[in-house]
Amino acid sequence: MLKILSLAMTLCALFGFNYGLVRFFRERKALYTRMIIFGIGSAMLGRLFETLSLFAFGEIPSGFHIGMLGIISSFLFFFTANYGQMDSLVDDKSAKFRKYRLIAILAPVVIVVLFIIYLRSAEFGPGAVARGVETLVIALAAYFHLKHLVIEDVDYGIIRSIRGYNLLALVYALLCMAEMILRAAPYPEILLVIVDVLICIIYLIFVPVLEKGVNKWTT
Repeated sequence: MLKILSLAMTLCALFGFNYGLVRFFRERKALYTRMIIFGIGSAMLGRLFETLSLFAFGEIPSGFHIGMLGIISSFLFFFTANYGQMDSLVDDKSAKFRKYRLIAILAPVVIVVLFIIYLRSAEFGPGAVARGVETLVIALAAYFHLKHLVIEDVDYGIIRSIRGYNLLALVYALLCMAEMILRAAPYPEILLVIVDVLICIIYLIFVPVLEKGVNKWTT
């Protein structure tokens, strides 16, 4: 079952990446969108490594492996897109937006709590350290996804138009943490199946939802 799920996630991420290449690179869309597409591509490469490992060796390496870098780099792209390209447009760092910054802290707090739950079942070693780095990057990205969900909009409705994307990205971050936990402990397999199916769905609709929002910038 794990092989099928891993292959499905790889193919769904591949679809999302290729769809993004066609829709956002051919038409020379904003750098913000291109960075997100690179994030999907990175996730696809990470999933591909895991799939190849499963089919070649019957398991995913328990310690640090290259596939982790795919997930880490994908969230780095999501973080950089929101922080570097979008956040300065909506938050001038004044006291007016302090409450939104405080609310957004809830996202990384939840991510850290989930990592602590993971540590209760995982063996400490290079793999756990790598998962810690992965958690840190996910937490950073999640902070801005939540912040841009709740913060006041700016002219032209830029933030409102991409709230669907930020919601999906936030859910995806939580699902990745849930997957990390479920792989580390003998929970019922059906839980991992549900999480991985949801990740597949997000890979399929991620870019179309982003495209729908970005198109509103010019209409």
